[in-house]
Amino acid sequence: MDLLLIRHGQSTANENGLLISNDQDPLTALGRTQSEQLAASLQRFGYAPSRIYCSPWRRANQTAHIVFGEDTAMHLDSRLAETHPGKFGTWKEADFNAAFPAFHQDITNRYEGGESHLDMTVRVREWVNQEVLPLAGQPGLIATVAHGGPISVILQHMLGIPIEARYPSFTVPNASFSYLKWRPDLNRYCVERVGQV
Repeated sequence: MDLLLIRHGQSTANENGLLISNDQDPLTALGRTQSEQLAASLQRFGYAPSRIYCSPWRRANQTAHIVFGEDTAMHLDSRLAETHPGKFGTWKEADFNAAFPAFHQDITNRYEGGESHLDMTVRVREWVNQEVLPLAGQPGLIATVAHGGPISVILQHMLGIPIEARYPSFTVPNASFSYLKWRPDLNRYCVERVGQV
């Protein structure tokens, strides 16, 4: 199966420059509009998912329902959630980076009361290895609605870019998509198309 990765539309935390926020952070009005535009773009390409997976965090879930329809069946999977920022969920990203300038130099650094980016990486790679790779050679399309961090992990994992050495290697904008096609002749996934509204 091919793989379609979708990042949620703009959330309140994105609008306010927060670090990561939490699982209840909703889409803004712009985020809803972005999701509607993204749905139209995906329809133009004829993407019709066989399976849809979604992070259970609110902003991703809202995006998925706008893009694919309120009544569309989807699998909520906590492995696709963003890195849990612990007590820093309400901090502005600029303030966190100023207070902890070396934090992002080591993927094993853990947010107090939360996760490290490596913790998130391990669970996201587990999702890929269990839910995507076993179906790679079969027909169809797996769609995933998640967050910037998990999508970067998936792209790095699929493209063989070591995560422990450099994370993130991809900056994934709100309401963007990445389409990875399974190439049986190469026995691997290749990025075929990326887009943003």
